[in-house]
Amino acid sequence: MTGVLIAALWLLGAGVRQGDSLLVAAQRAAAQWTRHDFVSLVGTGEAVMVHLPGAEPSSALRPTQAAALLKSFAEGDQELDVTILVARRVDPDRAYVEAQRVYQVAGTAVRRTQALYFGFRRVGASYRLVEVRALP
Repeated sequence: MTGVLIAALWLLGAGVRQGDSLLVAAQRAAAQWTRHDFVSLVGTGEAVMVHLPGAEPSSALRPTQAAALLKSFAEGDQELDVTILVARRVDPDRAYVEAQRVYQVAGTAVRRTQALYFGFRRVGASYRLVEVRALP
C-alpha cells in the first residue's frame, strides 16, 4: 500500500496533501480491488457503469449487480499488485484513476498485467465511484 501512496503522490504533483479526497479514493479503490472486495469498491448508493474485456459496456448497474459482475470477472485470479499510475481531476466534479493490475490466474505461474480505470464523481468533499473499466 505504501508503494501505491508514493506513486500517487508523485503523479498527482507536489501540491497534493496526503488527505486529498481524490488520493484517498484512489488508494481505497486499489486496495479494494487487491482484496477483491467489490462490494466495498462499488459502494451502496449510486449506480456504476462496468466495462470488461470481451463484453459490451454495461448500462448503469445497481451496486449489488456491479459487485457481482466484477467478482465473476476476477474470480480465480490472485492479485499480486495494483499500482496507481495516474489520478487526475477532469473538472471540479469528475476525476479518474488509472491503475495497473498484476495478477496470476489460479493454477498457473504466469503473471499478467491489465489496465484498470476508475471513474469518480465528486460528492461534497469526497469522490464516489461511478465507473470501472478493465482493458485487455
